[in-house]
Amino acid sequence: MKIVEVNATYNAGSTGTIMSDIHKLLLSSGFESYVAYSTTDVDENTIVNGYKIGGVFGKKVHALLSRIGGKQGYYSSFATRRFIKWLKGIKPDVVHLHNLHSNYINLNMLLDFLAKADIKTVITLHDCWFYTGGCFHYTAVECDKWKKGCGNCKARNIGTKSYLFDSSQKILKDRIKYLSAIKDLTVVGVSKWITDEAKLSGIRAKRFVTVYNGVDTNFFKPQKDTLKEELGIKDKFVVLGIANKWLKPANRELLKEFTSSLKDDMAFVIMGVTERDKALLPKNVITLPFMNKEKLRRTYNMADVFANCTREESFYLLKVEAGSSGTPVITYANTGAKETVSDEFGFKVETGNIKEFIDAVFTVYKIGKEKYQDGARQFVIDNFDKDKNYERFIKLYKGGDKNNGK
Repeated sequence: MKIVEVNATYNAGSTGTIMSDIHKLLLSSGFESYVAYSTTDVDENTIVNGYKIGGVFGKKVHALLSRIGGKQGYYSSFATRRFIKWLKGIKPDVVHLHNLHSNYINLNMLLDFLAKADIKTVITLHDCWFYTGGCFHYTAVECDKWKKGCGNCKARNIGTKSYLFDSSQKILKDRIKYLSAIKDLTVVGVSKWITDEAKLSGIRAKRFVTVYNGVDTNFFKPQKDTLKEELGIKDKFVVLGIANKWLKPANRELLKEFTSSLKDDMAFVIMGVTERDKALLPKNVITLPFMNKEKLRRTYNMADVFANCTREESFYLLKVEAGSSGTPVITYANTGAKETVSDEFGFKVETGNIKEFIDAVFTVYKIGKEKYQDGARQFVIDNFDKDKNYERFIKLYKGGDKNNGK
């Protein structure tokens, strides 16, 4: 059986890691597995059955045209034609689409080919882009136009920004037209929340299924580390956060109140911080840049609690990695984010409730990480082990596992 996966990245970022994990599982299980990608951070010669879509210049042109009219995934026609020619040579039984909104492929052209060639197709909803008029998320702007027909887009300047035109109505019509034309289409949500949302869209699919993203629980696990000593916070209670959540305008008041409430024996560490970000953070925040997988593991183990004030997520892999490392997680309880945290060994806080969020941090501070460590990790092992979860795709490719979103 021949499987082709398509994603913006290979072995890089969350979706690139997920595609890589599935690819390796398929190869080890005896499948003829292929991966198509736009960028990667590994030597392309080491990728088994890999195909690179497009080039740097084409992606820059695609990005510029997308910014003018907001129509991400409508360009790169030449690169897409070459990719389709490659697909015809492979003759896949299944094509599995992941993240296609990174300036490298013509979505309508690809979907039209899959429909006319009658190729079984699986799409994974890593965000909401596949069933909306172009936005990645819509809950924060309180929009439900994607259920009826987009237009006058509230998220026009979020995600793929549109400087001149609002094309959301046409984009949504095209999504419904081209996706619904595929006879054997499986829509996979990475959380029960996003699967249920997709069912409310106009897309007609053979089945809607939930398959949680997975992590390597053998890699992300509790272990002793010296990172606290290296940062000069050996004897402090460490609260870990991520910059792209804490620096959102909606979380500005939370950042102000939380940093002013820190005790002398506490340290607030934010990772994923750029040089521009540093100017926006209070002086009592310790900053870390973007990091590789090994450094992430060390950072999770250093932390006593991972405080994630996300406003909307389809899933959120970092919280699961932290939990697998035995670090309790605090999250705003919304969208798919609430499904990634244990009820008993983590905290799900009403979105925007600053007092409740800070109180949760201080609850862990008073009781200690040790009370939560084993339970937080076991919750991840039970629900988000990558090998166990991604074996579900093998059943889907074969036509089974029709759990109808459960």
